[in-house]
Amino acid sequence: MNGDPVTAILARHGIHDSWQPLVCTGVANRIYATRDVVVRIATAHPEAVPDARTESVAAPVARAAGLPVPQLIAFDDSREMTAGPYSIWERIHGETIGLYRPDPDAVPDTWRAVGRQLARLHTTVTVCADPNGWLDRPEHPEHRQLRALAAASAPQLGDEIVTWVDALDAALRMPAPRRFLHYDVHDMNLMCGRDGSLMAIIDWGDAGWGDPALELAEVPVRAIPYVLAGYRAEAPSLLGEAPEARILADQLFCGLEDLHDRGRFSRDIGELRQFVVQHQHRWR
Repeated sequence: MNGDPVTAILARHGIHDSWQPLVCTGVANRIYATRDVVVRIATAHPEAVPDARTESVAAPVARAAGLPVPQLIAFDDSREMTAGPYSIWERIHGETIGLYRPDPDAVPDTWRAVGRQLARLHTTVTVCADPNGWLDRPEHPEHRQLRALAAASAPQLGDEIVTWVDALDAALRMPAPRRFLHYDVHDMNLMCGRDGSLMAIIDWGDAGWGDPALELAEVPVRAIPYVLAGYRAEAPSLLGEAPEARILADQLFCGLEDLHDRGRFSRDIGELRQFVVQHQHRWR
């Protein structure tokens, strides 16, 4: 438990319930919970403090806009009790989708609900006060950078990756709208009920202003059609022209970076190939 003064932190905020550590799926926080709240304490990871600060700004704004976001009860960056910032959140008693239903085809309605909520975020939040400059600035990869990664990875993944990237050049040059983004939407940051109902979108540490298509960079490839269907039901034209091209570029970039940094391409080539076959008419 790393000597974290969890009891003292809770007491400072008038909470005297028993607590226990929770298993962490990320590297930026140590996490503890009572029956009603969750305490997140930033680790020494380089992204931990920036993420905690970003989340403290972004999550309350998204919640105020009506999205299913846990309430932020306290945020403390004073370092009086811990080496890094800590935060206290409302506890959501739900299931992490990536653990409970890892196959998107098993919960299509959940992923459609994710798309609807993202559309509401992008259409509703037009201002987010950020006096300290804590919000992120998400951007798509540059085509030159993406092609270099694809070419270097061709021996492991095949030349078709380079062909896909070459076809995206024109689409990546098109102007795109800018909206307020969560920018870390994946199956471990979504919580649902046992019936599959979407309960919460958590971990707002990468939030900022950017192209709404960036929201699908980390979404499981098989979930993308469901998310887009839900999104377009709320905001039919907000994603702009050929968003599938920008989504593919982001998916490839994330997967290729993982291959470069960790030795594993974190996408299924077959699923990406199917995505290209279904949508390439939009950008070729």
